[in-house]
Amino acid sequence: MLKWLVSIAASGILLPAFAADINIYVLPGGSGNGSAQAPTTLQKAIAMLPGLKQSNPTGTITIFLHDGTYNLDQPILMTPENGGTGELQIIFKAMPNAHPVVSGGQQIFMQGTNILSVKVPYADSTKPFDLYINDKRAVRARTPNIDTYFTLGKVISVPDSQHKVRFTQQIQMPLTEFKKLASLPANDVQKVWFNMYHKWDNTMRTIDSLNPLNNSFYSTGFINGDWALIDKPALFYIENYPAALDTTNEWIQQNDTVKYIPGKNVNAKEAVIPVLEKLLIIQGDSTHPVENMLFEGIAFKYCNHRFKGYEAYQAAQEIDAAIMVDNAQDIRFNHCEVAHTGQYALWLRKGVQHCAITNSYLHDLGAGGIRIGETVIRENKAQWTSYNKVDNCIIHSGGLDFPSAVGIFIAHSGNNMIAHNDIGDFRYTGISVGWVWGYAFSPAVNNKIIYNQIHHIGWGVLSDMAAVYTLGISNGTEVSHNRVNDIYSYDYGGWGLYTDEGSTNILLEDNLVYHTKTGGFHQHYGENNIIRNNIFAFNEKFQAQFSRVEQHHSLDFKNNIILTDTGYLLQGAWQTGNVNLDSNCYWNMNNKKVAFIQSTGAYGANPENYFTLKEWQQKSGKDLHSILQDPGFVNATAFDFRFKNRSTINKIGFKSFDINMAGVTGDKAWKELAKLPATVIKAFNSSVARNMLQ
Repeated sequence: MLKWLVSIAASGILLPAFAADINIYVLPGGSGNGSAQAPTTLQKAIAMLPGLKQSNPTGTITIFLHDGTYNLDQPILMTPENGGTGELQIIFKAMPNAHPVVSGGQQIFMQGTNILSVKVPYADSTKPFDLYINDKRAVRARTPNIDTYFTLGKVISVPDSQHKVRFTQQIQMPLTEFKKLASLPANDVQKVWFNMYHKWDNTMRTIDSLNPLNNSFYSTGFINGDWALIDKPALFYIENYPAALDTTNEWIQQNDTVKYIPGKNVNAKEAVIPVLEKLLIIQGDSTHPVENMLFEGIAFKYCNHRFKGYEAYQAAQEIDAAIMVDNAQDIRFNHCEVAHTGQYALWLRKGVQHCAITNSYLHDLGAGGIRIGETVIRENKAQWTSYNKVDNCIIHSGGLDFPSAVGIFIAHSGNNMIAHNDIGDFRYTGISVGWVWGYAFSPAVNNKIIYNQIHHIGWGVLSDMAAVYTLGISNGTEVSHNRVNDIYSYDYGGWGLYTDEGSTNILLEDNLVYHTKTGGFHQHYGENNIIRNNIFAFNEKFQAQFSRVEQHHSLDFKNNIILTDTGYLLQGAWQTGNVNLDSNCYWNMNNKKVAFIQSTGAYGANPENYFTLKEWQQKSGKDLHSILQDPGFVNATAFDFRFKNRSTINKIGFKSFDINMAGVTGDKAWKELAKLPATVIKAFNSSVARNMLQ
């Protein structure tokens, strides 16, 4: 008893005897003992935790954060020593009506009028960072300007004879920009970056040298495979040279000086540079996990991934997160915000189970939103990440530094619940599940992707992507009750639901998919997938695709409504594949002769190859109980997919589902926040119209 009292007294917190719970109060610049009347600093409060845990091993220890910005000089580190236990919960919580910000940024004070500038001697000019003005991301000076690109012309790839994965590439660029670079000193040329968007990925490197004979530049890098070589078709821009600084909200770093072109009403004193790479690290070990922690009502802002280049990796798998969690259980983030990052927002990486991110707002992200699991399979199953939840979160505006990043990226991880989230404004894919190409063992099983709204994905700049993308054997995985719209790739592959290589035993049911470039659904290859009771509507090229014929049963495609006003209903090897295609309702809104299938098999790809449903049934032996009839929506052209009556859909056994259940739940303000700003939607539509290949 005496020891307990002495320990608490030493911490400076006065508590009644036998108290089960402890409260510590913190304030930016606090100088007190942590009581309600005399708050301390966040760092000092965290330093108190090990001692308080020893003397108070059960109940809760809550650190209450007052309003204000808590500037970090190093990431918060939570370990088994200062984290919770099965009997004791550690809580970081905002005070009522407070909005505390944990920041890895440093404020800078810029001077000037037309061009603002400030010296930042702590910044490394070889490693681009991000700059924020008035809490908004500025654009590193680039040509062409934001959301516009050069189209890749001639490219020559030369492998290094000693390093088979090292290539030098010669890339042609427009003559006008070549002349600007040629006028730079040689050392400054090597500070110029290019960012190449190719296939489903991007490559970012500096320029080695210039070739005046054909206005091209050389760049060398180690690639992840032949597929990662830069090749046509592709888009690119170049950045970080003086002539590129030519419009408002652009900035550049030249040696130790940052320069910025302000727009109207810009307060230069509100400029922030992220100086930390991480904001929060939760790190246990295989035998002593960090347990039982809650973060509630806290914003984590301003951190940056610092790099010397980036080679192509699907889903930006090489990029970590602002919040890193390893070997942990029962960690929860509720009503939190993560914003202004140079990487992913949060990664439940190794040995993480029963954790949850709920009711949280993740936005303005250099890479993606949330990563779950690793891209390696560890021998010790206790190190696998599983049984985690992402629920009722808004995950918006990502891929701003690394466009191949994903809204929610599940790698080698199973039994996760991804429900009622709103995911929008990403350049590659909304939700990616699985990390095995083919039919090898995969731990990514029993994942539930349900009731999410996924929209405005792709921007017309990357390819081979989808709202929901799956890989590998995924027994028990379910993709259902999701609403998907506006998925536009650059070249091939802007799909709504995409079962890619080896996707197996997945149920895709009760989803609404409309306004995609290539198709509402596509299976590259896989086994025993069920695509049932979905609505695929107004997808530009095709409504549903099937690519590879295999000896095993590939999929069931039944009880779906396929609605079009242009293009083909089906595309691919549906006739020759081992698929069960039946009891579907097909309809062309234009009530013209239907372009039923563009086949890669017996019929060729002749655009004049139209069939009636009866002809298709006779030729394929499939869809024998399907119908070609108006499904009877209230107003499909206005995206009102309720039914005026069920007389048509009853014929195919279609079961109605409430599409308005998808997306976030809660009060009106939360639902309004989940709507992308009109300016973002306008920019998305403009980018698609300008950049997307037809």
